Amino acid sequence: MRFVLFAALAAPLLAQDPVLKAMKDEMERSKSLRLPNTPAPYYIEYGLDDVDTFNVSATLGALIGSGDSKIRAPRLAVRVGEPRFDNTNYMFSDFFGRGGGSRMPHEDDYDVIRHYFWLSTDRVFKGSIQSLSRKISAIRNITQTEKLEDFSKAEPVKLDLGKSKPVFHRDEWTAMVKRLSAVFNDYPRLTNSVVEFDSGYGTSYFVNSEGSEVKFPDDLFSVRVRASAQAPDGMLLHDGISFHARALDQFPSEAAIKTAIENFAKTLTSLLDAPMAEDYSGPVLLEGTASPQLFAQIIGMNLGLTRKPVTEPGRNFPIPVSELEGRMGSRILPEWMDVVDDPLKESHEGRQLLGTYAVDMEGVKPVPVTVMEAGKVKNFLLTRQPVRGYSASNGHARLPGAFGAKMALFSNLFVNAKETSPDAELKKKLIELAVQRGKSYAMIIRRLDFPTTGTSEELQRLSVATTQRGGGKVVSSPVLAYRVYPDGREELVRGLRFRSVNVRTFRDIIAASDKPRQFDYVGNGVPLPGLGAGGYVAGHSVIAPSVLFEDLELDHREEDNPNLPIVPSPIVRSSR
Repeated sequence: MRFVLFAALAAPLLAQDPVLKAMKDEMERSKSLRLPNTPAPYYIEYGLDDVDTFNVSATLGALIGSGDSKIRAPRLAVRVGEPRFDNTNYMFSDFFGRGGGSRMPHEDDYDVIRHYFWLSTDRVFKGSIQSLSRKISAIRNITQTEKLEDFSKAEPVKLDLGKSKPVFHRDEWTAMVKRLSAVFNDYPRLTNSVVEFDSGYGTSYFVNSEGSEVKFPDDLFSVRVRASAQAPDGMLLHDGISFHARALDQFPSEAAIKTAIENFAKTLTSLLDAPMAEDYSGPVLLEGTASPQLFAQIIGMNLGLTRKPVTEPGRNFPIPVSELEGRMGSRILPEWMDVVDDPLKESHEGRQLLGTYAVDMEGVKPVPVTVMEAGKVKNFLLTRQPVRGYSASNGHARLPGAFGAKMALFSNLFVNAKETSPDAELKKKLIELAVQRGKSYAMIIRRLDFPTTGTSEELQRLSVATTQRGGGKVVSSPVLAYRVYPDGREELVRGLRFRSVNVRTFRDIIAASDKPRQFDYVGNGVPLPGLGAGGYVAGHSVIAPSVLFEDLELDHREEDNPNLPIVPSPIVRSSR
C-alpha cells in the first residue's frame, strides 16, 4: 500500500525540482536528434551526482588539511543503431563523445543546466555515430564466435525519495578528528599516523528516453584511520581501519571510535616485536573481519560477468574475466553454504548495511539474487548489457564500466552457513587438525589489509610475488596472523602473504562459526581498492561467519627492507 501511494505522488514531486525538470525537458528535445544518412538515437540517458563534501585530516592532534567542495558529476549516454547492435561494446567506444564543452553549473539554474545537457548530448551523439561506424568496419574483418545483443529492455522507473539536506558541523568535526588523531601520541613507535573524516551529502538524478525519472539522496560519512611503522629489522608495517555510515545518526560515537583506535594502535605496536613468520601450509582459521574480507575479494568481486568487446584485427588486449565465468552449476563452497546478494535489505541485527540502494546506475530497480545455493554457482549480478546466458538486468549496475557499459557489483553479500559451531569449537578443531598432520602449530588470521593501506610499490611487489610463487589471484595480505599452539597459546607473527588463493580455495572450508561478522567498505570496482579511494565509489557490506580451511598456503615476505631512521622520533611519550 505504501508503494502504491508513493507512486501516485511521485510525478508531481519530480516536476518541482528544477534540476530534474531541466534534464527531463532537454531529454524530450534530444529524442529528435538526427543527422542525414546516419542512425538516430534509440536510447538516451542523463545522470547527475550532486555532492557537497567536507573533509578534514589530522595527525598527532594537529590539523594537516581540511576543505569543502561542491561536485556535480554528469553522466550521459547516447546509443545509436538498435538494441541488437549499437555503438557500445567496441574497444574504442569510450574514446568518442566524452561530454560537452561547457561546465556544469553548481546552482539550480534551469536554463544553464539545459544548456549543458544540450551541448553535451550533441557531442556524445556525434561521437556515438563515429563509434558505430568504426565498429561496423571492424566487424567486417573479424569472425564473431558468439553474437549477443548490445542492450536489453527494462521497465521505466519513476522514483522520488527527495533531496539530500546538508548539515555541516565543520568546527565540531575538525575538533573530533584532532582529538582522535592525538591518541597516537601515546604510541611513539608508530612513525606515521593520520585520521580523516569525510562527509558527503549527495543527491543522484537519472532520466532516460524510456521514461525513467529518478531522484534520491545518497549520503556517505566516513572516518579512516591509517598508521605505519618500521620493525627493528627494517620491515615496513602498515594497517588501517575505517567506519562508514549512510546517516550521521547511524555513525559510531566518538568514544567507540577512540577505543577502536587505541586497540588498533596497540596491535600495530605489538607487530613491531612479533617474530617473522615462516612459510606455512596447513589448516587455517579465518576469524572475525578476515573472513568477510576474503569473501569480498574472491567471491564478491567475481559475481559480475565481463563481456569481451569487439576488437580490430591485431589489436587484441587482455580483458579481466570473472573466475566464476563458465562455472554455472559448479560447486565452489561446501554444500551447506549459500550466498545471497540483497541490495534491498537495510540493516542486519540492528546495524545499517552500506550496500543498500533503491535503483541502480541504469535506472533499474534491484532484486535480491541467490548467487550460490548448496555451494554451487546459481546466478550472477547483471546489468542491461547482455552476457552469455543472460539477456536481462537484475539491477546491479553500480559503477561506470568500460566500452559504454556499466559495471555489475555486489551490494549486501550474505554468506549463510547451515552447519555451524561455536568459535571455541572451531579453534579446538583447528588445533586437532594441526596435531593430526604433525604440525607444531596452526594459524589464525583475524584481519587482512583490505581495503589496502599499502603504497603502489607494495601492491606491485605483492603482484610479482604472487606470480612468482604459485600464481593465483592477488589477494590482500594478512595483517593480524597468529600461530596457535596445541595448548591454545597464541603468538602474533608478521610478514605473511597468501599463496595460490582463488575461488577453488573455498572448497576446502570444513567448518563455519555460528556468529557472522559484518564488514563494511567503500570500493571503486578494482580488485584491491585503496582505503579512501576516490572517483565513483560504491558501498558494500559482507556478512560472513568465521571459516576453517582444511588447507591454505602462506608465504613469508622476501624483500629488501630500508634502513631505520638514523635518530629516534623527537616525540618522546611513554607507551601504554
